[in-house]
Amino acid sequence: MTLLPPQTPRQMLFAQARNITYFTILCLFVLILWKLAEMHSTDFVAEGGVLENMQLGILLLTSLIFGIQAIFNKIHRPVLLLLASLTAAAVIRELDAFFDDFLPIISWKFCWLLPISAIIYNIRRGKAALDTLISFQRSNCFTMLVTAAIIIIPIGQILGHRSFLNDMLEHPGVNTYLLRRIMEEPIELMGYLQILLASIEFYIEAQLRKKH
Repeated sequence: MTLLPPQTPRQMLFAQARNITYFTILCLFVLILWKLAEMHSTDFVAEGGVLENMQLGILLLTSLIFGIQAIFNKIHRPVLLLLASLTAAAVIRELDAFFDDFLPIISWKFCWLLPISAIIYNIRRGKAALDTLISFQRSNCFTMLVTAAIIIIPIGQILGHRSFLNDMLEHPGVNTYLLRRIMEEPIELMGYLQILLASIEFYIEAQLRKKH
């Protein structure tokens, strides 16, 4: 069963209006980050600081949205459980400093049990889960998630990699750790916000499908 209803002109206009809304939210969020940076200076990007707490809050909310949808949306439950497990794993990953102390050997790595469990669930559902995943790839939510992944992984992680910055900025007066935090954390936060918006978009698309 496909996730999306037939795209009539009215539905396409509504979809474009949502995309413009999401874009506006992201732009406004950049301005909010700018103002917060002015208020908190370099403490804004510190480990366990305001920015990391914002990341954690966004990921928690996103995981809840996907998880609650998985409870009530039986048709798309396989893909929703997978998305909820991945965002929940990201929450645990963001708490790496806590788990390094709480679980010294395993640390945050146990979070991989969540997406692995979701994958096993999908495999057990067989063709029904495969059909759901295929239809999901045609959704606006999927496109938003791919964009978020591009923001978080290649851009955020590469630009925020300390050895990369050391190679690019070989100068004794440059604090590469602080520069890494300044570059990586805001980019990751924008990616997480994009994932949150994608979770809302999934709900909207699913509701539109029910009406058709």
